[in-house]
Amino acid sequence: MKYKILTQISEFLSKFHKISSIKRVGDLMIAIKFDGSYELIFDLNKSHSSIYKSDQIQIKEYKAPFDILLKKRLNSAKILSIQTLPNNRILAIKTAFSGSYKQVISTLYLEFTGRFTNAIICDENGVILEALSHFENAKRSIKVGKILTLLDQIQIKEKPSEIIEDFDRYFIDEFSKITLNNLNLLKANKIANLDKKIEILNRNLSILETSQELENRAKELNEMGNLIIANLHNLSDYERDLKLIDYAGNEVKIKIDTQPKIAANEMFKTSKKLRQKASNIEIQKENLLTKLEFLNSLKNAISSSSDISEIEILSPKKQGQKSQDKFSDLVENFYINGYKISLGKSQKGNEFLLKNAKKDDFWFHLKDRPSTHVIIKSNKQNLSDEVALFAAKLCVKFSTKSAGVYEVDYTKRQNVKIQNGAFVNYINYKTISIKI
Repeated sequence: MKYKILTQISEFLSKFHKISSIKRVGDLMIAIKFDGSYELIFDLNKSHSSIYKSDQIQIKEYKAPFDILLKKRLNSAKILSIQTLPNNRILAIKTAFSGSYKQVISTLYLEFTGRFTNAIICDENGVILEALSHFENAKRSIKVGKILTLLDQIQIKEKPSEIIEDFDRYFIDEFSKITLNNLNLLKANKIANLDKKIEILNRNLSILETSQELENRAKELNEMGNLIIANLHNLSDYERDLKLIDYAGNEVKIKIDTQPKIAANEMFKTSKKLRQKASNIEIQKENLLTKLEFLNSLKNAISSSSDISEIEILSPKKQGQKSQDKFSDLVENFYINGYKISLGKSQKGNEFLLKNAKKDDFWFHLKDRPSTHVIIKSNKQNLSDEVALFAAKLCVKFSTKSAGVYEVDYTKRQNVKIQNGAFVNYINYKTISIKI
């Protein structure tokens, strides 16, 4: 973050009078809404700190002590001053919050300083109340209860900066510039991982035997076992290369690795397993095809996404929670801002969701056409527009591969009546329009 750019931004922000809301939307990202509607993201990433406009999805709700104090002291607070500290890439936002008994003065320091980039909340006496990063070194101690030691002024050496004429355009362009490269790298990584999984599934599908092939092998093993048993009285325990006459009078050569009686019993067991496998082979094939269809839909959803947060929700880094789900063959679960969103992977998955959803959960489906079913576990919370929009996008992206504008209906599960399987009627619904 350039000093002269930060200085211009602080001058621009000085026209605002109130922090309407403030919250962390990423591990190192703070969203501040000024005067009710003007929201900016203050990105404190060490490698590319910046300030920009973004409508990216909030993946999770942060409830650390820093976040609780941030909301308590700065939410709905009056802005007293916003300034860039002299010869330092530090933005100081001083606020006043009128509580029940007295006015609470706070200063939020946003330090765009590279290695030690940080966000620090201080009281009116400069005492540290909380910080994103706590550390201690020879120069500073960022610990709760300590007086904040401001960084020494430095000689700023940087190339000439642009004069910002249109701040809205600057903030939008800054977001595009920072995220485009990261977005493409993330997409490439996620898609490469999916391609490996798709390749394995296709390989498993290609080597999958037919039920007839399995039945023929089972029949052959059963006949050889019976033939050995029928001739057991003529065979020695040490014989391994057998020459027997079958029921049609033909000579049959059978090579075994153990005693004839044991070998025959093994043939019967294997024959039985092959018959069982033959009866389940279509189910196995259907499961592989369902997984393939889902992974291809997930790949398309990631490819078409222009939002890093959305991709992280679609394909999170940690898969432990998902892999432990015993219903993972039927449904896929996504987590956003404290909500669990479940998507049916197949007809059976859709039926499972309908059957197990609670009455206050929210149900999503494409209007007037077949689609996957999507359920948001509400836990009796009010459904935010952001979460509803994301669920509607999931419904579209996993139901069709064709670009266009689609309408998604949603309502509470209690308003959905099952007719047959996953076919339903529903009332009291709202509609969201999604373009892909």
